[in-house]
Amino acid sequence: MNSVKTVLLILLFSSQLFAQGFKFIAMSDSRGRYNGVNDSVLSKIVSNIIETQPEAKFVIFAGDMVDGNRIDPDRTFGELMHWKDVMKPIYDSPNMIWPKIWPVVGNHEIQHRKDEDNFRKAFPNVYANGPADEIGLSYSFDFENTHFTIVNTERWYYGDPNDTTDDRRDWHYIKHLDWLENNLKSARERGIEHIFVISHDMIYPVGGHLRDGLANLGRNFTGEMDSTRTWYMGRRQKVIDILEEYDVSAHICGHEHLYSRQKVNGVYEIIAGSTGAPLYYFNPVYRTDADSHYVGEEMSYAKAIPYYEALDYYHGPGENSQASRNFVGIRAFNYVVFDVQEDYINAKTYGAYPTESSRSEMGTKIELIDEFVIRK
Repeated sequence: MNSVKTVLLILLFSSQLFAQGFKFIAMSDSRGRYNGVNDSVLSKIVSNIIETQPEAKFVIFAGDMVDGNRIDPDRTFGELMHWKDVMKPIYDSPNMIWPKIWPVVGNHEIQHRKDEDNFRKAFPNVYANGPADEIGLSYSFDFENTHFTIVNTERWYYGDPNDTTDDRRDWHYIKHLDWLENNLKSARERGIEHIFVISHDMIYPVGGHLRDGLANLGRNFTGEMDSTRTWYMGRRQKVIDILEEYDVSAHICGHEHLYSRQKVNGVYEIIAGSTGAPLYYFNPVYRTDADSHYVGEEMSYAKAIPYYEALDYYHGPGENSQASRNFVGIRAFNYVVFDVQEDYINAKTYGAYPTESSRSEMGTKIELIDEFVIRK
């Protein structure tokens, strides 16, 4: 009887340990003018994390750490090293586990043909389990009973190695959709409870990037769906279908320098979009003077309408010009803490608002600005 009680107590204790769950942090977009990084904002956020989030196990950083350089890849690499210096309190934290920060490629990190290798050199401590041509750029890992898939949306097209003109940036899409799907399928077959997919680009542009993201409709879009736009939109839809089919808890991304969350097609898309990069404004909403272009907006409401129609956004009088009516957006520097439990995930967003005269300077203290629950 005593041995039976002992076993029961061990099982109960083990279940209580698992029920405590774990926490991780998501953030992105810290680029700035000083050595490619907005030191002032990012260092304040890092200090706040160290002081107030001792339970966090690791940080996922969804790209655009630095400004980068189209001409000088050595400068970009130096900026990445400087970024790591600013993030040193997190790398040195005894409370977090290896490798402390899981990096994601952003478009500002890939501006030269040598930049992919620069990124691998700067961040060698990731799993080499992605597609063969994206080792160190796309990868995945499990922690507890949760799966994380980091997928690259910013590539370099090398073309003919003997033709120096056949060489360019290759952004705003996921090349290896088969790898993404098989990766998520394998996680489900292993009995994983929660899945997070992380990329730099978002599926649903919310402000500042209607022209690109995974839709990549381009500038001055008037509604004509040529073969290139149709190709991008088709790949985007495949990503949506994959995330829905494998019941992904959330797609975490950056690129938009804002904070937002919305649930579309059964999956949350959470943009933790600025830890220093200049803050954007949200998609323009309906106004009687539809051609007016407010300072800070990407375009006028009239010019945005073809994008809204192609993306199937709610627009017009009283609508929010977003992919869902449950959209929540806050124009603030931010990071999100995910508390992962067995049956749900509690998410808390901490942020600070900018000064009145700047999009890149923090004007308030960092405080809780949003909280929500993701349920299985």
